[in-house]
Amino acid sequence: MRIRFSIAVLSVTCIACTAALAWTDTEKPGPYTNSIGIPLPPDAAPPEYQVFTSFKAENRYLDMATSHYQVVGHDYALVNEPLVRMDRNYNLLPAAATRWEVSGDGLTWKFHLQPDLVFADGHPLTAYDFEDTFKRWADPATGFDLEWFYRSIRNWGEVVAARLPVDSLGIRALDDHTIAFATDDPTPYLPLILTFSWVTPSHLFEKYGPGWSTRPETLLGSGPFRLVEWSKLDRIVLEPNPHYRGPHKPYLEKVVSKLFNAAVPPPMLSSYEAGAVDQATLSNQAEINRVKNDSGLRDQLDTYMAFGTTYLMMDTFKPPFDDLRVRQAFSHAIDTAALVESALQGVAVPAVSMLPDGFPAASPGELAPVQRFDPVLARRLLAEAGYPDGRGFPRIVMWIRGTNLQGGQAPQAVQAMLKRNLNLDIGVQNTEAKLFMESMYQGDIAFAMIPYGYDYMDPSNLLGIWLSTGRHAWYNQRFESIMAEANHLIGDPERRIALYKEAERIVVEDVAGVFLWHRQHNELWKPYLHTGALERNDRGGYAIRVDKHLNLSTTLYVTEEVARNGSAEDRDGGFWHWLFGSGR
Repeated sequence: MRIRFSIAVLSVTCIACTAALAWTDTEKPGPYTNSIGIPLPPDAAPPEYQVFTSFKAENRYLDMATSHYQVVGHDYALVNEPLVRMDRNYNLLPAAATRWEVSGDGLTWKFHLQPDLVFADGHPLTAYDFEDTFKRWADPATGFDLEWFYRSIRNWGEVVAARLPVDSLGIRALDDHTIAFATDDPTPYLPLILTFSWVTPSHLFEKYGPGWSTRPETLLGSGPFRLVEWSKLDRIVLEPNPHYRGPHKPYLEKVVSKLFNAAVPPPMLSSYEAGAVDQATLSNQAEINRVKNDSGLRDQLDTYMAFGTTYLMMDTFKPPFDDLRVRQAFSHAIDTAALVESALQGVAVPAVSMLPDGFPAASPGELAPVQRFDPVLARRLLAEAGYPDGRGFPRIVMWIRGTNLQGGQAPQAVQAMLKRNLNLDIGVQNTEAKLFMESMYQGDIAFAMIPYGYDYMDPSNLLGIWLSTGRHAWYNQRFESIMAEANHLIGDPERRIALYKEAERIVVEDVAGVFLWHRQHNELWKPYLHTGALERNDRGGYAIRVDKHLNLSTTLYVTEEVARNGSAEDRDGGFWHWLFGSGR
């Protein structure tokens, strides 16, 4: 049995239409209906079993009103509604907005809200709530820690810097059910950015401030779920919101987040094995190897790429990296397959380019030969650049950011490969993150290993860091021109993808960076859980990677198989039931 979405998927060439959850001709709802009247799938367990439990780090809020990095997990995506969400194939879906369109000049996007939306206290949700939310984020008095994400909106940076008043922001509620976003240049990826648009109810924020989202009696949001319990350093419990009128009504009866102090993570694997949680993240290679060698657990392991890349950056404006042959020599001297097999086994896959496999515009098969491992070619190129057998090469130090960010022994492995294959003595300097970033933007780092993860599902994001306005000392006029065209092209998505593929080839061939690996996540999911996000999508990957931010959790349900794994009371009791023998 599979659930499918009948949707009009947004491309940048058309107006997005409505979305609806539909059953196939041969699939009918099962015998059960949940507490808000949603028919459960045919293979679903009874409603009392529809509980999902996982671990989350304790934090301050369940709303982004004043801070993105102080919210608990991604439960805020369940209790608050954005303008748009994303499906398992990374296409946009209506949420608070039923449709949207772009103006002829490409500078204004209008989003049309579902007219009958309300918050959980019955107060109407309007476009003015969205306008207030964005203005609060841009207001320098708020000090919002994700403000950089919205810089493509007209005047955003100037408002944040207090050089323009908040009212000059390129966001306007045109009426109760229409909101417009203006940009200085055509921005085809703006709707993707607006997947991060969870609305804060103005009337509740004005009354309670940021604390509105910390208590069940005041967190009366607009999302598919509502908060019913928050016991500090114990658990958060969400239940379906009976006032939710949007298109993403949930199957689950309860979402339980077991809270822990981020400085002292719980024993996730043993808790999972004991049945205390339904999902667990594996944090080290020893755990991953044990699971892979356990016949009872290996089939419950989901491994997927995190859509980020770790690479070597070089200051190409100064010797020795201003010589393409030197950069090429470095790219051919590193055996990324051996690197992953040794230092990063189970937690990474080799990279051949910036865009990971499965990301829009990625073409790893075509680019794989460019920076292939070839130590003979590497030595020849280094000699041609004037450094035969490494002689005369200046002393270079490889900066790394933080102790564990590059995967344990990976920097030392790269250091050893450069010594073995190029006879170069490269130092390694571990640097505190803040100093590292400041030094990089000031142009004080000649050579470094650094990761970068995606923010939104568009090539402009991962490739944009290589622009001259980005963070690295590399410049290519052809790349700049191609990116400028692609970043502003509305109406021809195939042309955009082709342009980004061309742009990435330039990055790889000109060795703007030496691409090392893409990080992988390893998660255990109980076999009685079902959601399309845990099945391979049209790109061959798992949509669960975007579920953490964009919420496909409303499609999650517990199958009838759970009855073979214990009672409904056992599941509701969770960790404390397991630990002390009594439920909560």
